[in-house]
Amino acid sequence: MSTFCSQTLGSCAIAIAAALWLSGDANAQAAKRATTIARPAQSAAPGQEPAYAAAFDTWRAANDPQTAILVVRRGGKTVFAQAHNTDANGPSLIGSMSKAITAVCAATLIRDGKLSFTTPMREALADFFRSQGRPLDPRFEDVTIEQLLTHRSGLHDNSADDPFMAIRRERIAQHVADVASPQPLLASYLSKNMLVGAPGGAYAYSNSGYHVLTAVIEERSGRPFEDYCRDKVFSPLGLASAQLNPDWRMLGGYGGWYITGADYLWFYEIFDPAHPFLGKAVKEWIDAVRGRWGKIETEWYSLGVRTSAREGRWSVNHTGTLGSAGRDGQGRPIAAVINSFASHTPSGTGIFIAVRPRPGVTDMRSKVFDLHREIAQIAAAQR
Repeated sequence: MSTFCSQTLGSCAIAIAAALWLSGDANAQAAKRATTIARPAQSAAPGQEPAYAAAFDTWRAANDPQTAILVVRRGGKTVFAQAHNTDANGPSLIGSMSKAITAVCAATLIRDGKLSFTTPMREALADFFRSQGRPLDPRFEDVTIEQLLTHRSGLHDNSADDPFMAIRRERIAQHVADVASPQPLLASYLSKNMLVGAPGGAYAYSNSGYHVLTAVIEERSGRPFEDYCRDKVFSPLGLASAQLNPDWRMLGGYGGWYITGADYLWFYEIFDPAHPFLGKAVKEWIDAVRGRWGKIETEWYSLGVRTSAREGRWSVNHTGTLGSAGRDGQGRPIAAVINSFASHTPSGTGIFIAVRPRPGVTDMRSKVFDLHREIAQIAAAQR
């Protein structure tokens, strides 16, 4: 049996504006900026600040998770890392927190002039359509990169009757969860299903939209998704641990990344406007997204993250929830079960939580929120 938690943005509207990366000399400059960015040296054993340790231990005792990881980053370094029944410095599944990595991989194509936020699918997936056939709903060809990024594509949300999730369950039952290629699942989905809304219309949080982005990245780069992200994002940023989970590559760009907490928080620092990685045009787009849908929002969905201006430019966060199980091609049991939460504030505080609940526990997501809230309060008091 397999489930994947749908996520909502509450009453938050999403804003987005078309922004094209400059051509010519600007592209060459962007390529130079994409070279390796020096990573601050990290302590081999980050200091375990007593307040964080006490909060983590109290929370763990009250909620009895199967495994739990908490990592805190401040001032450009990891200041706390502790785990229960696992390695605090080891990689973890992160569920939908994968979307930020995928969005940033797509943004590098925009930064480097190979794609734009307004590129429609008829162009972005032209080779896919030639080989797999046109989508059942012709409106899908009008869906743009920005609409996929911000969950405004008209695709199904993650409700129980989402056909994308049904196809995913079928592929798990066929023991092909380790197959990374997005094309088979996407072809099956687009050939049989209509959009549920108009492109550019209402917000609907959608795993299928980020699965489409995975296919776009492969087609526009000419590389396997994981290889492209490694070369264009992980290597320049020094994220040695990041990879698709070997048992669950099928989850790909919407839920399959596997990474340490320290590396994920280092990745989140590209959302500091002073960080050079994303480039000027992409950062301007993040700001412009705010007013795309008719009013200026205090919180909006941008590059795979919920983005806020409440504390300055920008606070970002996202959750992740996985609850899938099956068997691999050799018949061995595999499971992708996690509740995760990560955030980064303009003050430079990053928090990463990844918890595996015990079987039968269904309310761990809210408990992870509680832990994050307490850790954030401790961090704010220590500024």
